[in-house]
Amino acid sequence: MDYQDPVRAELERDRIFGEVPFIVAHSSEVARTGDFISLDLPRNKVVVVRQRDGSVRAFINACRHRGAQLVTEDSGTCRIFSCPYHRWSYGINGELRSVTLNNTFGEFDRSTSGMIEIPVEERHGFVWAIDNAEREIDVAAWLGPEMDVVMAEYEIDRLISVDPHTYQRPVNWKIMQDGFLDNYHVKYAHPNTAGKMLHTNAVTLDDLGRSFWFLTARKSIDQFIGQDLEWTKEMEGHTIESCFLAPNTMLLKHATHFELLTFRPVGADPGQSIMQMRIMAPSVEDSGITEEHWHKRWAKNWGLLIAILHDEDFPILDSSQSALASLDAGTMLLGRNELASHLFRREVDRLIRAEAPGR
Repeated sequence: MDYQDPVRAELERDRIFGEVPFIVAHSSEVARTGDFISLDLPRNKVVVVRQRDGSVRAFINACRHRGAQLVTEDSGTCRIFSCPYHRWSYGINGELRSVTLNNTFGEFDRSTSGMIEIPVEERHGFVWAIDNAEREIDVAAWLGPEMDVVMAEYEIDRLISVDPHTYQRPVNWKIMQDGFLDNYHVKYAHPNTAGKMLHTNAVTLDDLGRSFWFLTARKSIDQFIGQDLEWTKEMEGHTIESCFLAPNTMLLKHATHFELLTFRPVGADPGQSIMQMRIMAPSVEDSGITEEHWHKRWAKNWGLLIAILHDEDFPILDSSQSALASLDAGTMLLGRNELASHLFRREVDRLIRAEAPGR
C-alpha cells in the first residue's frame, strides 16, 4: 500500500515536502536579477526568482485577484509578473504593483495582496525550499553538521547547471528514488551500459543519521588490487561518490562533474512523480576548453544518461508501479545488501510519523 494508497500519499505530501527542506534548483538557473523558474511542487505551483539584492525568493504562482497562473513558461527573465486574466501585475519581490482600472475596482489593502511566499534558502550552490508558506527554513540544521561539511567541501556553488531535464512518470516517487539508490541491479538492468563500468552489489556506506554517504567502485579500480597503497586523488577517478540528501535527493560526484537527481510526488497522487536530473560542471571559461568542445562534451554526456533512463530504468520502474497495483502482490523484501533502501525508508517513515508544528 505504500505505493498505491492516496491517504499515505497525502501524508507524504504534507509531512515530508510540506515540512522539510529539499532542493528545487541550482543557483546558476536563476543567476541574474529577474531570472526565474516555475515548478510544480507537491503542495504548490511556485515561481523562484532572483531578487535585486542578490537573494532568491519563491512565490505561489497565482494571482491574488482570481487565482490565474502568473507564469506559464518553465524559465525566463522579467521585471514584473503580469496576470493574463485581468492584467494585475506584481514585482519580482511579490508586491502588488498595479490593478487595472483601479478607480472602478474599490478600496482594499494592497500591502496584504502580494504574491504568497514560501520559504527558500540558498546553500552549497542550490536553492532549497519547504513547500509550505507557514514554515521557516534552516538548511544547515536539516543537513546536520557532518553532511553540511561534506556539501561545503564540494564547492558546487562554483559550477553551473547544464541543461536540466524534468520527467513526469507514472510511478510512485519512492519507487523512483529507490531505483537510484540501488547498486544491486546494475549488472542485470544495465548489462551493456553502466554494468560494464561499475561493480555490482559493492558499496561502502556511512550512515549520517538523516542522510548518508556511499562510494561505488568503477571496474577500473581493479588495477590497484593487491597493491599496498594509500588512497590518493588519482583513485577518486575510479569511484563514484554519492550522497543521499533526505528526503528525496541523490548527489553523485564524478571526476569531472556532479549529477543531481531529485524525486517528488505530483500532489497526493500515489501513481505519479516528477524526476529532475541535473549536471553541474565548470563553465566554459573554467573548463579551459573551447565553447564548441564544451557543448559537445555535455551533449554527449546527456545523450548517454537519457538513453540509460529511457531504455533501461524507466521501463522497469514503470512496470513495478503497475505490478504493485495487484491486490495480492504481497510485501517486498529488502536484503542486508540493500542498506541504502533501508535507510531511505527509515527516514520517510520517521517523517510520516512526525507531528508538524501546531498540529
